[in-house]
Parts: sequence; structure tokens; C-alpha cells
Amino acid sequence: MADAFQSEAMAMLYAINIASQMGCDRVLLETDSVQLRKAVASEEYDLSTLGSIVREIKYQLHVGFADVCVVNCPRACNLVAHGLASFGARLNSDECVTWLGDLPEFVLDCSWRSVQQ
Repeated sequence: MADAFQSEAMAMLYAINIASQMGCDRVLLETDSVQLRKAVASEEYDLSTLGSIVREIKYQLHVGFADVCVVNCPRACNLVAHGLASFGARLNSDECVTWLGDLPEFVLDCSWRSVQQ
């Protein structure tokens, strides 16, 4: 990824696709990126270098769901997502990891730390 904004945008697009495949009709998307939330809510970012990703996010949200809300979640309240992003950043580009049973210990630790704050 070129930068954090691209990573956040691609993660949001991936989450939108998963929610759509699961048959969700209403979604609440949380991001710690104020820039991404603003980009999804406005036309300003459509001409940026990542404008095509932002436009795809907007399109998928518009055609795929009856109700959409995109909100900011401070990173301090988003430790699990931050931990997962850190894990993903360490994967090779051809790797994909899915957990269908018990979650890995680092996810449980992040979750526990979030509750403690």
C-alpha cells in the first residue's frame, strides 16, 4: 500500500464486499481515519490519486445497502482493528488469513485492553 489512507480505504472496500456477500442490508462502518470518513461523505476526494477507490466505496454503499452510516472511532477505542491491521501489514502480499473458530491470542489481548480503558 502506498500509505495509511490507501490501506484504510482498501480495508473499508473489503469490509463492504464481505457485508454485501453476507446479505447485510444495513451497515455501520467505523474508521479511525477522519480523512476517509470525509472522503466517503463528500465529492472532494474523487479527483485524488485514490479517487477511484473512494468512488468504488461510494458506489458499493449506494447500490448494496438500504442504510449506511460511516463514523469515526478514535484509535484508542479501536485497539482490535489496529492490532489486526498490524498483523495484516506483516503478511506477505500473497497471504490471506481467515479465522473461523477461536480467535488468535493477540486479538483477545487487544479486546481485553479495550475493555480495560
